[in-house]
Amino acid sequence: MPMTHYRRMTHAQAAAALGEFLTERPTALQGLRAELISHGIDPSAMLDATPGSLTPLWQWITDRRAELAADPAGDTPVEPRQMWPSWARHTVTGMRVPSATMFALLDGLVSYLTLVITTGAPNAAWRLGSPEDPSHHLHHYPVLTGSGHQIFVPTLPMVGVARLKRGEKSLRATELTEYAAAVIDALRENSHEAASPDPPVVVVAEPEFFDVGLRADIAATHSQLVDRVIAELAVQDGVTAVYRDAHDALVVNAPDWDAEDLQRWLQAWFEIRVPLAG
Repeated sequence: MPMTHYRRMTHAQAAAALGEFLTERPTALQGLRAELISHGIDPSAMLDATPGSLTPLWQWITDRRAELAADPAGDTPVEPRQMWPSWARHTVTGMRVPSATMFALLDGLVSYLTLVITTGAPNAAWRLGSPEDPSHHLHHYPVLTGSGHQIFVPTLPMVGVARLKRGEKSLRATELTEYAAAVIDALRENSHEAASPDPPVVVVAEPEFFDVGLRADIAATHSQLVDRVIAELAVQDGVTAVYRDAHDALVVNAPDWDAEDLQRWLQAWFEIRVPLAG
């Protein structure tokens, strides 16, 4: 399929992209298992489909960070964009020459995280994200749904591996484990009111900066988290300034980023913290 962003797809294109995403999962998971075997690790022992197994898996990926960035002048192969996993072709706009090893590990991690979540929440269903709302940040994405929630599984793995590739501090050792457990609980919840479908932030690109609107509940009850995200975002590569312009708004100066990159980063950051902070 052409490298069209999910949000710009027709319904028919998005349905085909969902099918492509699901078709890729077994092959990517098998690739991850092969990588483990080639490094002397028994995949049956490590990959037991529990949230806790994501912690040693992430440590193993972190230990291979030197292999993630491609070197066109050296021996590290560059993965051409047309060979990227479909979810990356249809979402990533700013990636710089990632290696084939990066996507072998990353797409394998996406598939394994999917397995962990669907094992813990077997009634979750695959659907197109917010099909009736073209302005929604997950419009036409392949998402897992349940109890009013919709989850784009690659978000957190992509953020974590991209930071490793850039040599930045990445996810905490247990962050994927905690995220998977929170997602499983959210997708399985029956007695609680469904979560708001609104994203935690909305990013608008202005001529010289990004205007970030905070969802009302985050602005009102999670002020300390807002302080934390400002501190963490301010040290990301390409970000020159972040400050709170109002109780429910941030201003971000990041000349090398685009609105979708910033939306994706902030989305992942808040989605794994707000449920645990409540």
